[in-house]
Amino acid sequence: MAWSESLLEARFRDAVFDVLKTDDDIGRATAEHAYPYVDGAAIEDLGRTPRRISLDAVFYGDDYEARLETFLKALHEKPGAGELIHPVFGSLSVQLVSSRLHHEADNVDQVQVALEFIETLAPRPFFARAVASQQAAGVGVSGAPAQAASIAALGDVVGRLRAALPLAALNDLRSAMLGPVLAGLAVVRGITTSGLDVLSFPRAWASDIAAIADGMLDLRDFAMTPLADFVAVNRALSRFDVFSHRDVTVAPLRAGVTPTEPQALAATQAHLAVTAALGTANAAALVLGTEADSPTLSPPEIESVVNAARSRLESCIEAVRAIHTLETARSITEPLKDTALALQDAARTIIEARPPLLRRRVEAPGNLRLLAHRWYADHARAPELWRLNPSLRQPNTIQTGDALNGYAH
Repeated sequence: MAWSESLLEARFRDAVFDVLKTDDDIGRATAEHAYPYVDGAAIEDLGRTPRRISLDAVFYGDDYEARLETFLKALHEKPGAGELIHPVFGSLSVQLVSSRLHHEADNVDQVQVALEFIETLAPRPFFARAVASQQAAGVGVSGAPAQAASIAALGDVVGRLRAALPLAALNDLRSAMLGPVLAGLAVVRGITTSGLDVLSFPRAWASDIAAIADGMLDLRDFAMTPLADFVAVNRALSRFDVFSHRDVTVAPLRAGVTPTEPQALAATQAHLAVTAALGTANAAALVLGTEADSPTLSPPEIESVVNAARSRLESCIEAVRAIHTLETARSITEPLKDTALALQDAARTIIEARPPLLRRRVEAPGNLRLLAHRWYADHARAPELWRLNPSLRQPNTIQTGDALNGYAH
C-alpha cells in the first residue's frame, strides 16, 4: 500500500518523468587511525557522504520525443545543481553526473534514460550573516542618520523663529537650551563647547549636546561591570530632561507656518530625546559587544538592557511625531526604528549562541565549585553559576534540592 499511496511524481527542475527503478548509495566518510604495534585501528566517523542516486527513467508513447527533448533541456541547458523530486525521498538538491539514453528496436516509441546524480549542499556565501560583535557595532551606524536629521529639523525651526522674532524675546527658549548643556557638563568634565549663542547657532548647540552624550559613554568601559555601567550611563543621559516638567503639549509644526516659541521648545525637547535615546542605544550596543567577546550576563539581563534601550527609542519616536510634520518626522523615526531592530537582532544572536538556560535541582550538597564540576566537569565555570543566580546568598553552602539556574551544557 505504501508504494501506491506515498510515491511522489519524479521531477528534475520542471521536467516530469516516469521511473523504472532507483538505486541510492548512502555512505559515511571515515578516517582510520593506526598505531605502531597495536592491532586494528581506531575508526573516526567524519559524517555522511553525499547521497549518490541512480535512476532509470522511461519515456514512451507517440509524443515521447517531445517530452524527452524537454527533459534533456532541463538536464543540460542550465548548469549547476537543481532540485530533484525523488519518488521515495522527496526534494533533494543534486548535481547531474551523467545521463545515458538507450533505444531498442523491439520497443517502439520508447527510450530509457539512465541518470546519475550526486547530492549537493546549497552554496553558502562568505558573509551570509554577521557575527554578534559586528551586529552590535552596527547599531551606531543605524542611528547616525536620525541624529543628523534631528539636528537639521531643529536648526530649521529655530532659524525660522529667529527670523520672525527678535532674539531678546526668546530668553525662555535660550535658557531652556542652555540647561541641558550645563547639566551635562556637571557630569562630564573636560568637554570643550563652542561657546556660541544657542539661538544664533542651533547646530553648534546640537553638536555640543552630542559631544556631552559621547563623553558620558566614554566614562565607562563596559568591561568589568557592563550592567552597572549601562544603568549609570542611562541615568546620566536623563540629565538632558532638565525641562521635561514644562508643558510643551503644543500643536505640531506645519510647513510654511512660522513656529511659535512653545513649538520651538517642543522641538528642542524632541531633539534632546533623540540624543538621549541614541546614547542609550549605543550604551546597549557596547554591552552587547562586550557580551559577544566575554559573556558575563544572563539572557534575562541581556533582554533587560535591550528592552530599556528600545523603550527609550519608542518614547523618542512618539515625541518626534508629536511636534514635527510627517515628512520631517519620518527622516528621524525611520533610522530610530532601524536602530531598535539592530539592537534586537544583535541580542538574539548572542542569546541563541548560548546553550538553553535551565532551572536545575542540586542533587548533593556542596559549593559552586563542586556543582560546576558535577554539572559541567569544569570547576572553573563556578563564576558563571554565581552570575546566573544573583539571589544566591551562600555560594559555599548549597543544599540538596536547591533550584539554580544553569546552562544546559
